[in-house]
Amino acid sequence: MNGLYLLPNAEDEIIDSYDEDIIVTNREGRIIKVTHITGQQYGIPAKDLLGQSVYELEKKGIFSPAITPLVLKQKKKVVVVQTNLDGRKILVTGIPLFNENNEVEYILSYSYEVSELLILQDYLNELEGEMRKVKEELALLRGKTLSVNGIIAESKHMKQVVRSISKVAPLPVSVLLEGENGVGKSLLSKLIHKQSSYWDGPFIEVNCGTIPEAIFEYELLGSTESDAAKKVGYLQMAKNGTLYLQGIDELSLAAQTTLLKGLRKHQNSFRIISSTEESLEELVAQKRFREDLYYLIRVVPIYIKPLRDRLEDLSVVIRKYCQQFCESYHVKKELSEDLFHTLLHLDWKGNYLEVKNVIERLIVQSDGPIITKDDLPFEYRKDVTRVEGLEFEGRTLQRILDQVEKQVLSSAQKRYKTTTEMAKALGISQPSVVRKIKKYFSE
Repeated sequence: MNGLYLLPNAEDEIIDSYDEDIIVTNREGRIIKVTHITGQQYGIPAKDLLGQSVYELEKKGIFSPAITPLVLKQKKKVVVVQTNLDGRKILVTGIPLFNENNEVEYILSYSYEVSELLILQDYLNELEGEMRKVKEELALLRGKTLSVNGIIAESKHMKQVVRSISKVAPLPVSVLLEGENGVGKSLLSKLIHKQSSYWDGPFIEVNCGTIPEAIFEYELLGSTESDAAKKVGYLQMAKNGTLYLQGIDELSLAAQTTLLKGLRKHQNSFRIISSTEESLEELVAQKRFREDLYYLIRVVPIYIKPLRDRLEDLSVVIRKYCQQFCESYHVKKELSEDLFHTLLHLDWKGNYLEVKNVIERLIVQSDGPIITKDDLPFEYRKDVTRVEGLEFEGRTLQRILDQVEKQVLSSAQKRYKTTTEMAKALGISQPSVVRKIKKYFSE
């Protein structure tokens, strides 16, 4: 109330510097000060209110109830809803001003039309609704993505990957997960989050390949403060948690620039984990990926081999999905030995996703309790050890078998890097593999 001087003047007492509806009365209830907008609520010019008694105005029905007597009686701040001649509701707040004897000398009151407050309340309710939606979205994202059960690490490679994750997860460094589609990068990103210092914060997964470039900045950064309906972007959602950028290699150069600016702006607000199918190093060399963004997100790279190169893991995956779908569809079925070995030697370019799809099809479409190679979908009926063009005329059985064995070994040599891997795939000992290679290929 700087500038409000309670001096016994007349019309000059209008407080022209205030845009609020303010009235000052003395202890007798006479109005001694008003602002230039005072009276609009009651249909009376401000200057005509000066010198009038609030008791008389109340008797005339200009407003009811008068707040001055209530403040004088209670000697404290009072809030009431007045009704004017038009029946409109006005929220009035009265404040006592005391003299040196601790007696109420003046009463200052200010008012707002209730309809204006209702508009403000509607806005606040709308804002609260938006915030509730954001919280629900965060809760949904957390619940949707925080299960890390099902990580299979039977192979030496995956055990090393898990060890690497356990070392890097507690450190607030950026991690880049590299590997084919379906090798489990998303699952491993959640494992990193769970083992990090951000474990109790949000885990926000952004599929970079599914967001149209036209709205990428809007989704990433949210709306501006001037927007009526505030949109919270992914970077704000990830605060004090983990931001997982799935398929970052699919971003255009323009989107990469937007992302880089956003990450720099929110630096140290969250943990960054990214994943890629393509080699970012090659993309940088081809000028298809920003070098500065590359160095920002690739502090610790972790490569995950495809399932076809992790036979121990693939074996567990096949059995796991077989059991899972038997339970889901309430059937008792199992894979024949020859089918199981055939599945181990398929390419599985879709990795976990493709294995899951094929096993479910086998469980659903096969007739008997034992699923055989004949139940395989047509596009998968390709025996990796198939022998073609055998000549039977004038040849003994032993010579035919030797030819078959040689071709099988030749096919295995092309597929596997070591004799140990060949032995596991063929179901014989490693010394037997070495001996047979010498027999057929030492000449």
